[in-house]
Amino acid sequence: MELFRRDILKAAGLSAAALPFLSTHSASAVSVPTSTDPQTMGEAKYIEADGYRTRYFEGGEGPALVMVHGGQWPSIGSANRWAPIFDHLSAHYHVYAFDKLGMGYTDVPRSDADYSMGAIARHTYAFIQALGLERVILVGHSRGGLPIARIAVDHPEQVSHLVILDSNTLAPDNPNTPPRTDPPMIETPPTREEIRRGLMESENIYNKSFVTDAYVQAEYEIAQLDKLRVVDRRFREVRDSWVAAHPDIVAERPAFARNMGATTWWMYEHKFETLDLIREGILRVPTLICWGYNDPTAPYFLAVNLMETVSAVVDRAELHIINKCGHRIAEEQPAKVTQLIQNFVS
Repeated sequence: MELFRRDILKAAGLSAAALPFLSTHSASAVSVPTSTDPQTMGEAKYIEADGYRTRYFEGGEGPALVMVHGGQWPSIGSANRWAPIFDHLSAHYHVYAFDKLGMGYTDVPRSDADYSMGAIARHTYAFIQALGLERVILVGHSRGGLPIARIAVDHPEQVSHLVILDSNTLAPDNPNTPPRTDPPMIETPPTREEIRRGLMESENIYNKSFVTDAYVQAEYEIAQLDKLRVVDRRFREVRDSWVAAHPDIVAERPAFARNMGATTWWMYEHKFETLDLIREGILRVPTLICWGYNDPTAPYFLAVNLMETVSAVVDRAELHIINKCGHRIAEEQPAKVTQLIQNFVS
């Protein structure tokens, strides 16, 4: 492990001595009743946010905690993916988990301009406003990390704490980040067995214990929605139009021509602006970064790079890396992540 750790730090351009903030955790079992069935999050509710009908779940009492899931168009990611940690967090907080713009059961983007990270951030903030929440803890996983960071920058008075989970979308770019390619167009919805097999064979997931029949069924139901095929087709068309209109940018940054990847055409401006604002010291919100040690698509040197950026301007910033944990950190290690959030917020 130590050799691998040195290799990772070398890739990040850092030494172990430069990381006084780095802590690691073993993923020891914690006996806490929980469920991976999204139905245990209670009855789905709907609210209008930025003009979009938005599905969400809420539960628990205490400080408001809003969770922003990862994934992007046209994945089957949704608020359902918070099910494994929902029981844990709702025991301490008033938890809200919603489907992002165009995902799950939330309305699809109305315009080409809304196929963007900026639109996702606006929709997220509009969701908070629609609920009348004055001050919140924001938790964002993967693609959900960038919009919540931007909200914390733009509206610091409404954010008490920021929690980033395995988000290479927010982390500064690193040439050693594994490249991503766009998957083929969705022609037919996957079967339950195909969804289960995809999860069980995924290299991104180290601990697959959350993959239950109930979890697969929830994923399957979303996969059957016609909107996924509509969004998939339109997202590709908008991408192709952008590529045709920006040949110079694509020539300089070929990866921008993809929909998938740490930084691409539909988010790069929002990402670079947000990181610049953070470096300028605009971010002041206490920030907790949690990362899976065994995440192959978002290696933990990205967490180190992000911590270097945040800790330079935020006094209360922590980085925790969890062993035996892949990209789906809240699903794989819900008790540990909840404990880290509790310790940081309290």
